[in-house]
Amino acid sequence: MMLLNSTILFHIFQKVITMWVLLTFIDDKMKATTKERLKFLELCLLLLGEFKKSYFHLLFDTKRAQQTKDLETYIKNECPMNIRYDDSLKRYVPTPHFDAKFLPDDASTLLAYQKYVEDLIASKGEESPFHRIEYISQPFLTAPNIELWGILNRAITKKQVLSINYSGLRKKEARYTIQSLALVHNGFRWHVRAYVVGEDRYRDFVLSRISQPQVAEMAYCNSGVLENDDNWNSTVELVFKSHPKLTPEQAKSVEEDYGMADGKKTVQCKVCNIQHLLKLTRTGLDTEQREAHLFPLILDYKSNPELTVILDRLKSKKLIKI
Repeated sequence: MMLLNSTILFHIFQKVITMWVLLTFIDDKMKATTKERLKFLELCLLLLGEFKKSYFHLLFDTKRAQQTKDLETYIKNECPMNIRYDDSLKRYVPTPHFDAKFLPDDASTLLAYQKYVEDLIASKGEESPFHRIEYISQPFLTAPNIELWGILNRAITKKQVLSINYSGLRKKEARYTIQSLALVHNGFRWHVRAYVVGEDRYRDFVLSRISQPQVAEMAYCNSGVLENDDNWNSTVELVFKSHPKLTPEQAKSVEEDYGMADGKKTVQCKVCNIQHLLKLTRTGLDTEQREAHLFPLILDYKSNPELTVILDRLKSKKLIKI
């Protein structure tokens, strides 16, 4: 009888623990969704200087009762000093003491979140309340072919070998067998870092120039992985400066544009990405052949023997210009 009671108590205890874990998980999930809504609320306060309950509908499928609860949570429990209701405007506005709690502190992360929100609102057919940002640095080449995008992602995840057609600018279309390793956006377009099977080398393939991708019926080469890509895993220090032929006033403007300190901007860059970064920043290597007002940045490399060798190799392959 005592053994029976112990067994029953043990099963009851198990059920209680299971229920507690489940309720904790649900509670955490609810908190996460609430935080996401409060994050959006703060974005509106920061960028628009106001918030209306109707804004919630732009991003979330919540009932009015939930919207009221979210606002009360923010006002009473989270950030009472950040927000107040303006009777004349009939909406919430930030106070002079507004200090975001849920938004990212990093500017780049915040801009990425804003773009995510705007894209999501547009995908729902709604009109964004935010001022439109024109991304002129991202032309149509930024958007990859969705079918190809899926094939490359699956190939990376499942370690599949692909056979592709590739049209380079200096060569006619050729067939390559590759192992896709990483997808990279260089500021203008997408490319895939890959291991070329049969050639035992790593290189970049621009997505817009890839066609007829197919999964190759061959074994994955375990040595052709990202860990063995020296140019991917090695970094080099790049030192950017303003063009020496700029006037002091012009040089100061360039230094402020690029956030330079003591007249220079130091960046750690993967060896395989050097040519992309130089093209993106329109950086010149030869100050005599580059007009200062058109190419205000130069790369200070002559005192760095390692970087000089890398640049000479890139120039010989016509991946960068002087």
